[in-house]
Amino acid sequence: MRALIFDGTNTRLEVNRPEPAPAPGEAVIRTTRAAVGGIDLEISQGLGGFSGTLGREFVGVVEAIEGEDSIGLTGKRVVGSINVFCGACDMCQAGLSRHCRNRTLLGMDGRDGCLADRFTLPTQNLLAVPDSVDDDHAVFAQSLGAAMQAVRQLTIEGKPYITVLGDGPLGLLMVQVMAKLNASVRLVGRYSEKLMICEKWGIRHRHVDDVGRRADQDIVVDCTGSPTGLELAMRLVRPRGKVLLKSLLAPTSRMAAASDLTPLVLNEIELIGSSTGPVEEAVSALARGEVDVLSLISRRMSLDDGAELLHAAARPGMLKVLVNI
Repeated sequence: MRALIFDGTNTRLEVNRPEPAPAPGEAVIRTTRAAVGGIDLEISQGLGGFSGTLGREFVGVVEAIEGEDSIGLTGKRVVGSINVFCGACDMCQAGLSRHCRNRTLLGMDGRDGCLADRFTLPTQNLLAVPDSVDDDHAVFAQSLGAAMQAVRQLTIEGKPYITVLGDGPLGLLMVQVMAKLNASVRLVGRYSEKLMICEKWGIRHRHVDDVGRRADQDIVVDCTGSPTGLELAMRLVRPRGKVLLKSLLAPTSRMAAASDLTPLVLNEIELIGSSTGPVEEAVSALARGEVDVLSLISRRMSLDDGAELLHAAARPGMLKVLVNI
C-alpha cells in the first residue's frame, strides 16, 4: 500500500508499505480524506523524534476489526482521537487516560499515522460520522476538538478580553469557538487574507504589527506555532492573567526561542498547556453547522503527491491542505 513516510531525516511516498497488522481491539481503517497542517510540518522537522507514517487528521471507513465488533463499526465512516492509552497505568486509573504513561499518538509518537491507504486505531478511539457531515467537514474534527479543549480549561468570569494569537487553521477555529463565550474576542495574525476570513464571521481581528503591547488582556491563547508566540503572549496579558499555550515546536524552532520567562514570575501570569480535545463534541458542532471549516481549505491534493504535500502546507498564507486518498 501507499504511505507518506518520515524516516527521521527525509519524507517520501512509499508505494509498497506492508499492510497494517491490527492488535486485538483495533480496527483497520481505509483512509478517504486526510489533512496536512502545521504539526505535521513540525514532526517532519524532528518534533518528538518520530519516524513512520505521518498524518493525524482523517476520515476513513472501518474495513475490519481484530476481535468482536461490539459497537458495530465495521463498514462505518469514522473519525477518531489520536491518543491511544493502555487503560492500566496510574494515569488511566485516575481518569487521565489522555496522559497515559504508555500512550502512543497517531502519526506523532509510536504509531503510524493516517497519510496512507490504511492504518489502525483501537475501536475505543473511533466515532461514527453522521451522514449529515461530509468528509470535508469531518476531517476537521481533530483540530476543532483541540480548540474546544482550550475552552474546557478556562474559567470565564465577567466579560474578559481574550486575544487569540495565530491566523493558522487552529487559530481560526479557536477564535470561532471563543467568540461564542461571554467575552470580547479578537484574532491577531500576520496574513491579511487570513484575517479577512474573520470579516464574514463578525469577529474582531488585527495585524500583529498594529497591536499595542500594553498588558491588558485577561486571556491570551497562543496558536502561532512560532517560537515568538509565547513572548508576545506574555507582553499582551495583564498581571495575574492567563496564557494558554497550544503551540508545539520542533527542536530546531525551540532552539531559536530562548524566551525570557521573567514576566511569568513578576506578573504572576498563569501558564496553561493545552493539547487534544473532545472529538465527539467537535463532530456534534460540525453537524449543527456551528463552525465554518470550509473557509480554511486552501488546497486539495492527492496522496500520490508525496512530500509535495508538506511543501504545499509550508507555503506562506496556506491554511489546510486536504488530501484525497
